[in-house]
Amino acid sequence: MLNILNMRNENDIGLEWLSVDLDHLSPSQLLTSTPSWIFKYLHLGKDRRKIVVGENAALGSAVHNAIQNVLCGIPTTDATREAQIEFDMHDANEDNAKRIKYRGIIPQMVQNGVDVLLENGFFAAIPEEKITTRFDGVNVDVIGFVDLVVPKTIFCEMKTKAPRKTRLLKDGSQGWSKGTLPKAPEKNHVMQSAIYQKALKITPSICYITEAEAVLYTPFNCDELKAENLAKCVEEMRQKALVRQNLLKFSDDPKVLASIVDPDWDHAYQWKLEDEFLEKAKKLWEF
Repeated sequence: MLNILNMRNENDIGLEWLSVDLDHLSPSQLLTSTPSWIFKYLHLGKDRRKIVVGENAALGSAVHNAIQNVLCGIPTTDATREAQIEFDMHDANEDNAKRIKYRGIIPQMVQNGVDVLLENGFFAAIPEEKITTRFDGVNVDVIGFVDLVVPKTIFCEMKTKAPRKTRLLKDGSQGWSKGTLPKAPEKNHVMQSAIYQKALKITPSICYITEAEAVLYTPFNCDELKAENLAKCVEEMRQKALVRQNLLKFSDDPKVLASIVDPDWDHAYQWKLEDEFLEKAKKLWEF
């Protein structure tokens, strides 16, 4: 008897994935909790693109794009100005104080990132390099876009650390704490880099950038990016993909899948949504 759950189409994608209109996975999908993934990718589908990201993500995108442009030969002042325009156009739902603060630190963040990357040889880097890989036993590709790639040598993922609001100062103005560099690469960023290293087979690096400074982590200055740890991360991501594949083989109905997983509403980051979408999520779980 033919088992339809193990059938594939001509593009070698499992029908369990195509049944929910997914033709690939991505690092961001795999780093999203399973309940959040069910809600965003299965329940909302393409409507997930209507979710407005916050000022932190908008800042990161603007700084990343500016650094990529500078390394491709665009003058820093021009790239920075474009980054601020990009940031201004972002439809974030945060407060105005944060918007003004973040816009003002873009030039220094861009300069800090450019300086540390040039010091480490990113002179001929290709921006947004597409990678495609596949895990053993998973019937769909993982596709991602790497921030910077020096062919056959090294790649880099850039991460920004924004300042945070503190209490009001005596003069009534908003207080801020500076963004801080992590003492080691963060787990999710290492997991993402592990997938890229699996595809590219070159040295990984992660660049953290604040308004005050920047640092570049590589396998030569931290254990997290060494080959042994990256192999463990790849296997962990493979297991995540297999779990989701098995869920889809069980059912392609997000309501059914929601009934067998705990949404964990206390996970603030995964459920940081506008009220409209948070209400839809809670309705899916009938919370």
